Amino acid sequence: MLGFPAPYSEELLYSTIARAGVHDGDTSPKQLLDKVFNNRGVIATVDLPSHVGKLASQYSDSLGLDARTLISRHTLWPIYAPFLPQERNNKLREWMSGSSQGAAHLASGIAASRVEAKAKLFVCVECLNEQKSKYGECFWNRTWQIPLLKVCPAHGLLNITSIELDGEHRHSHIPVEAAEILEPVKGEAVDRAFSNQAAQLLKVQNEGVSFSQWTSFYKHFASKLGYLHGRRIDHTRIHETVIQFWGKRWLSGAGVLPSGTETSWLRGLFRKHRKSFSFAEHIVVISALSNGAISVCDAIEKASRMVNCSKKCSHAKLQESTTEIQLGQDQIHWKQLLELSPPKAARQQKPALYTRLYRNHYDWLIYINSVNHADNKTVNKRVDWAQRDRQIARDLRRANESLSDDLNAPHLSRTFLIHQLDHRATVEKNLHRLPRCSTLLALYSESTAEYQARRLTRAHLSMKELGQEVKRWSLLREAGLSDERMTDIVAELLKEILSEQT
Repeated sequence: MLGFPAPYSEELLYSTIARAGVHDGDTSPKQLLDKVFNNRGVIATVDLPSHVGKLASQYSDSLGLDARTLISRHTLWPIYAPFLPQERNNKLREWMSGSSQGAAHLASGIAASRVEAKAKLFVCVECLNEQKSKYGECFWNRTWQIPLLKVCPAHGLLNITSIELDGEHRHSHIPVEAAEILEPVKGEAVDRAFSNQAAQLLKVQNEGVSFSQWTSFYKHFASKLGYLHGRRIDHTRIHETVIQFWGKRWLSGAGVLPSGTETSWLRGLFRKHRKSFSFAEHIVVISALSNGAISVCDAIEKASRMVNCSKKCSHAKLQESTTEIQLGQDQIHWKQLLELSPPKAARQQKPALYTRLYRNHYDWLIYINSVNHADNKTVNKRVDWAQRDRQIARDLRRANESLSDDLNAPHLSRTFLIHQLDHRATVEKNLHRLPRCSTLLALYSESTAEYQARRLTRAHLSMKELGQEVKRWSLLREAGLSDERMTDIVAELLKEILSEQT
């Protein structure tokens, strides 16, 4: 696309694409996607967009706006990156550069996070005035769209807009000027403290901190601040401190109110990390325990300097050492058993041998067992997919019956039909388990030609009822069609309609 605009400082890529459409005079969202990505199916994503490599190709090398730079400076990737291992961050950037298909949101933890993404776009009115004065146009600042952030760090409370991020217009990149600015959000005193911390994350350039490093950091963090009961973490006192600092109402509204049970996310944060925690959970704990004295950016820097001692490293060293030493009779016997059976079966066959190795060659035994583990094949029997397929198929038939005879209905695409169901996410992610639904969706969904034909028919009947003269240009305008986008079948239908008028 010629003349594609360069993003402003802190501007979302979503906003840059929207401005490109305004500059080029594109009124059709799909036409804009076709120009920018050569793909009309790209979804307008605010936080972790995909196809960033296609955007980077719009710029000359002299600007230095490659995919890596665009992801770092013009998406919300920096608020998730420090809390993920480096290997996952590399995959995340790879998916964002190409076609993600939802993988970026799964890998970053957004899909399963307690912290919900914003359902609508937010703005700071004073920032908009400054943008208009400085650049002559406005744009969506990425700071405003950070989840849970209600306060602009430079000014005050943010305002909600009318632009919804998920729904019928998810392929549209909407400019700020087209948004209706609604009332300001309701905030509390602690919202400014949270907003300042969250906004700082956008400046952090971190390739990722491993789970073992975060585990070590929080053990050291609790010990240094005196949150120990003897030699153990004092979880009860930590829980009380977090509640007192943030307040139950704020934590509950943010979705991070910790429970008092053993499975609470707050207790999990101070135990061995086996999964990532959201940026909001880190901010909540670090701010509360340090009484605001330590920022989340300081914590990331300290965690990244922790010694990264993972099992893989120790196993690799052990593997090197086992090639240099001579194995004993028990070790040789155990290796022979593992050639025939997995570790658990071998242990049941020779319990005495396993006990001797456990006592005398523990590291070697753990390593050799991990190398020879049997593949666990788990079958999810919690859901009766056949029954669920029949139920969803019935719901799909009812939805189609109410829409099939309605000429004014939107495009009955597969996605639109799925969105008429109560559990659309279940259907989208498990279509391979729902053969009836897949068949019905293929049967009920309209092709582009069918949808255009329905629009043309609707326009023709409407003009006849109103007694308007049916001309080619007026019929196309009423149907919202053009010669460029019209399929061959619909073009033939148009000729037949016009021939009947003569």
